[in-house]
Amino acid sequence: MPAVRHILFTRPMDESFVQEAREHHIEITALPFIETKPVEPSPLTDIWQTIAREPIWAIFTSAHAVTAVLDNRVAAHPLPWQVFTLSGETARALKRLQPKCVPITASDAASLATQIIHQYSTTQAHAPIYFFCGNIRRDTLPEQLNRAGIALTEIIVYETQLTPKKLDRAFDGYAFFSPSGVESFFTINQLPRQAPCFAIGQTTAAALHSYTSQVIVSPEPQTKFLLQTIYAYFAAH
Repeated sequence: MPAVRHILFTRPMDESFVQEAREHHIEITALPFIETKPVEPSPLTDIWQTIAREPIWAIFTSAHAVTAVLDNRVAAHPLPWQVFTLSGETARALKRLQPKCVPITASDAASLATQIIHQYSTTQAHAPIYFFCGNIRRDTLPEQLNRAGIALTEIIVYETQLTPKKLDRAFDGYAFFSPSGVESFFTINQLPRQAPCFAIGQTTAAALHSYTSQVIVSPEPQTKFLLQTIYAYFAAH
C-alpha cells in the first residue's frame, strides 16, 4: 500500500477536497496563514449607484475582491461592465455572482495587463477603468498599465492581515495560494530540506522562488488542478 503523504495547505479547505485527497493517500492539514475581510464601511457606498449603471472596465485579480464588490449587491441583474479577471478561482467567483458576465481572462497579472493594453489600443471610446483590489496587492498590473499610459482608479475593497503560525512538525509538502500567504509562512518558518512547495499560480510561484527552488505550479489556478498536481508528483516520487 502506498505511503500516506502529509501536506500542509496554507488556507482552509473544503471537506470534499480533504476526503478526495485521502483516496489518493494524501492527508491534508489546513492551516490559514492570512485573514481577509471587506473594508468597512465600503468605499463603494457613495459611488455604487453611478458605476453600476456605467459600462466601466472592471479589473479583478482576487476572488476576495470579487466577493467584496459583488456579494449581496447585484446578483439579480447583469452589470454593463467589461470585466478583466484572473482565471481560476477569481473567474469562478465572478461567474457565481454575475452568471451572464463574459470576462476577458488571463492566468497571471502580467498577462492580464497585456490583455487590457491590447483592448485599450483597439478601442476608440475609452471607459473609466477601476481596479478593485486588496491593501497589499502586487504592483505588476498597475505598473504595466501606467507605463502604457493607461489611467485607472484603484479602490481597496478588502484587507489582508498576515497571521503567521509557528509549525511544530514537518510535512511532506506545502501548498500555497497567494504571495501574502507565502510571506506569512516564511515570517517564522523554514522548509525541511528538499520539501516540495505547490503553488496555485505563477504569481504565488514567483513569491516562493525567493525561498526555495522546489516549486511545482498548478497548470490552472484552481484548487482541483493543484490537487491533481500534488497527486501526480507523489505518484512519481
